[in-house]
Amino acid sequence: MSGWKTRIRKRATELLNLPPDALLDVPRVTCVGAAHVIVEGAKGLIGVDSESIVLDLGDQTLSLRGHDFEVTLITEREVHVEGAVISMDYAPSKQVRT
Repeated sequence: MSGWKTRIRKRATELLNLPPDALLDVPRVTCVGAAHVIVEGAKGLIGVDSESIVLDLGDQTLSLRGHDFEVTLITEREVHVEGAVISMDYAPSKQVRT
């Protein structure tokens, strides 16, 4: 998205008191307890095994650590993960830990 469009959307969210994910292209991570994670706005999977999952969020990566992970749904912009989540870490995309 071009810079001016992003600035307009950002300003609109501020003026209308909307959450950033309402108009901006930002990821949303939803945790249901410690057993289910839904990541909207994911660009793709970088690494998957039973104890860690690393997702590409564009300018960031999200690393999930735990055990018994299973990816239950993958769409163009959404990933659902089930398992025992112990930690979640964000990092700039260039510093990916797998």
